[in-house]
Amino acid sequence: MIASAPLSTQTAFLDGLDAKALAALPFLFDFWALPHQLPPAEDWRTWVILGGRGAGKTRAGAEWVRAQVEGPTPQSAGAKRRVALVAET
Repeated sequence: MIASAPLSTQTAFLDGLDAKALAALPFLFDFWALPHQLPPAEDWRTWVILGGRGAGKTRAGAEWVRAQVEGPTPQSAGAKRRVALVAET
């Protein structure tokens, strides 16, 4: 939303952040992710991401696994401690 907002709105948003928040901003995937890159909000067992090259499928999956282990925010604990990543390649 910020990226598509007018320049004055973008500037006001960034000026309102303290130094720590501004430094953390590039690492907050939930802030930069496109809607199709975020996991479903409701309870789910299978998440299918359909997209072509460059759609962010790998990044979305990697960020979800990271959030499971590290926690979704810097101050929260992760829900999981062990992860088995099984793939063809």
